[in-house]
Amino acid sequence: MNLLIIPSWYDTPDNPVRGIFFKEQAQALSEYFKANNIVATVTILALQQYNIREAHLYKNVPKITVSQEAGITTIRSRFFHIPKVEEINLRRGAAFLKKLISYAGKVTGLEFSLIHIHSVQFSGIWYALSGLKIPYVITEHSSAFFRNRIGKTEKKYLPLVFDNARHVIAVGNGLAQKIQPYSRKNVEVVFNIVKDVPFSEFEHLKQDQRFIFFSLGYDIKVKGFDILINAFSKYLQKESGVLMLGGLTEESQKLLKDQAQSLGIQDNLILMGRIEHNEVYKLMKQSSCFVLPSRFETFGIVLAESMYVGRPVIASRTGGPDSFVSGDTGILVEPGNEEQLVDALIEMKENYSKYNQEQIRKYALNTFTANVICDKLNKIYENTL
Repeated sequence: MNLLIIPSWYDTPDNPVRGIFFKEQAQALSEYFKANNIVATVTILALQQYNIREAHLYKNVPKITVSQEAGITTIRSRFFHIPKVEEINLRRGAAFLKKLISYAGKVTGLEFSLIHIHSVQFSGIWYALSGLKIPYVITEHSSAFFRNRIGKTEKKYLPLVFDNARHVIAVGNGLAQKIQPYSRKNVEVVFNIVKDVPFSEFEHLKQDQRFIFFSLGYDIKVKGFDILINAFSKYLQKESGVLMLGGLTEESQKLLKDQAQSLGIQDNLILMGRIEHNEVYKLMKQSSCFVLPSRFETFGIVLAESMYVGRPVIASRTGGPDSFVSGDTGILVEPGNEEQLVDALIEMKENYSKYNQEQIRKYALNTFTANVICDKLNKIYENTL
């Protein structure tokens, strides 16, 4: 099997965690094939889409690059879309992708037997319109289905994308329900992978004596950090604790700092910028609880990672986290409901001893780690071929 993975977005120098779950899944699949003596290759065709008005910024940057990343041939390319001509962009994109797949075959010397596309916007639609006949499966990740950000022109092509796919996958139950009306095939649910790092790196770490709520994200509105700070200020009227927010831009840090100061809780708030992956695990281990009150969340990899180190979570019922968060692993609240979030923060502090952290970690190991997810994907691939 020669597998070509086509994600609709990927990491960039200025955003190295963008689409990190695509990269980690591809690397996990490559390692899984080797460990199980499965004759297979993995190649990544990583696309980035920009507004054509930004083209001058990349004048001296190669349009296509080929590199080896963790032993995987990774081909990166850019596409510039023209605003307000959606149909033309889709047709241009289809022709562009067709040429890139041909180029990938020549560069690697491989004849691809299967394609795994991540997200209909935009790779899924492009491939469906390309006229290529290589069988494909598609995994949907995008919150665009919840945020009404699927364009009218794009929407008319969704049945074509899903019906021509051999398997249609979503990363959460809520997202599966959203895309099911566009697909005659039953939408399967396969979670994202939690990177399985040696746990010995974190076993010696002790939880901070303070009760620390930790969260991570860069979009204040999407992740609900504005609501979280308001809720945390009300929590502090009854309980003690610290709120630590990471992954923020300097602009976001300033906005949240100003909000905290207006509420008089700046001494209980810690704001941080980008955090390396292993540092995230360490902070999760040293914290008490991970909280992610997103307005939109199709999965929530950071919640699964927190469970991986044995920490309970607070999350919102957005169709993603409620696929795997239960009363044994945390608390669910309605998105945007500040009062429910206040109650959840207080409940977590008051009833913290009820959470069996070894059991939470065991659940994560049995649900999200590479071998579990790769087993499921390999069965899908075998069924397709």
